[in-house]
Amino acid sequence: MQPLAEGSNVKIIKLFCSVVLLAFLSACATGPSLKESAKSIPPPGAGMGRVFFYRTIVIGAAYTPDVLLNGEKVGNAVPRGVFYKDVPPGKYAATTTMTSEIVNFDIGAGEKKYIKLHYGFGFRIYPELVDATTGEAEASELSLMGPGKS
Repeated sequence: MQPLAEGSNVKIIKLFCSVVLLAFLSACATGPSLKESAKSIPPPGAGMGRVFFYRTIVIGAAYTPDVLLNGEKVGNAVPRGVFYKDVPPGKYAATTTMTSEIVNFDIGAGEKKYIKLHYGFGFRIYPELVDATTGEAEASELSLMGPGKS
C-alpha cells in the first residue's frame, strides 16, 4: 500500500473540517431575530403570560433536547434560538430532557418570564430563570423559532 501524498493529507483535513463546520452550522437556528420579528408577534391573549425559552451558545450544538413546561413538550433547545409559550397565570416547572434540574416560577397575566437554556458538563442542557432585563437583551439577537407547541 502506498502512502498518501502530502497534498492528499491536506485535502482530507480540509474536507473533514468542512464537514464538521457544516454539521455545526446546520445545528444552529437561522432566520430573523426576535428583535426583527417583534412587530409581527401578536401580544399574549387576554389574561395570559408569556414565557420565553432561549439558548445563546452553540457549544453542544448537536444536542437539542425537548423543553418541558409542567411536563409537556413546548419546543426544543436549539442553539442561538428563542421561542415562546403563552400560558395562563399560575405555577410552572421548566426543564429539558437532558437534565434533572427544574426551574419553578409563578407567572401572572401580562407578565413575561425568560428561561435561559445552558449547556453544562456531562452533556446536559439545563434551565435558568433570568430577570426580564437580561432575558430580553440576550434573546433579542437570537433567531425566533416561533411560538411553542400547544
